[in-house]
Amino acid sequence: MLPSLTPKLAVVAEEILADPTIVVRQSVSELAQRTGTSMSTIVRLCQELGLRGFQDLKLRLAAEVSTTGVTEPSESDDGESILSKVLSSTVDAISHTQHTLDKASFHQVSELLVNARSIIFLGAGASAAVAFDAAFRFRTLGHRAEFHNDSHMQLTAARFLRPGDVALAISHSGSTRETLTALEAASSGGAHTVAITTFARSPLAELADQVLLAGGTESEFRIAAVSSRLAHLAVVDALFVAAARLRPERARAAQELWGDMIAEHRLSPPWATRREPAD
Repeated sequence: MLPSLTPKLAVVAEEILADPTIVVRQSVSELAQRTGTSMSTIVRLCQELGLRGFQDLKLRLAAEVSTTGVTEPSESDDGESILSKVLSSTVDAISHTQHTLDKASFHQVSELLVNARSIIFLGAGASAAVAFDAAFRFRTLGHRAEFHNDSHMQLTAARFLRPGDVALAISHSGSTRETLTALEAASSGGAHTVAITTFARSPLAELADQVLLAGGTESEFRIAAVSSRLAHLAVVDALFVAAARLRPERARAAQELWGDMIAEHRLSPPWATRREPAD
């Protein structure tokens, strides 16, 4: 929510994100003094976050800090430290998806996808790879699922969607113009729209009928970090499994067909053709 906050609220939010362990041990007046704001500003931020108050914020921070503690790579880090921190932040992003993703929305989206007449996945830039993977996965379940790498093709396909179809857009920022335009086109035709994005308050989240929040934070050298894409992929994978469980017979038949087809394109491993020595 940070990009959508007012300057004063953003100052407090950034201070909390910078070191949540200190905030857990502070009073509301101490945090206000440290950030050069007022106690009412702190309370207003808590309300913006949907919390009951500052104490509620501290309790939630304490619960999360106890299980995390991931720090961003610094210029003084060696290769081993960078590897450890990047992997930890990726694990952290996927783990936090359990808290940011609304379970009721996830179930509703799963049912929408499994009952859809056709599904179009939308995404640009780094999110295009996630959208492509999603379309491929749902194809293997026997769904009419597609993804077009060209933004004009995405827009055209989305504009021809009708009620009973689903358009699912994937975007880290939720502000990519091409993705927004295509999802808006899908909505104008009566299709149900879904977004997988990192930010709760983004143009994409406001436009979509259903929003699944997942992703990680960015740092100086990790713009549109891989951790966010992996979190989005994890959500796609969960939707894939949920759809398969909702229609197990259809999924099983489609998977068997796909398995037979793909087997023709795989080389046999050496041990499969190895002959046992004669007695």
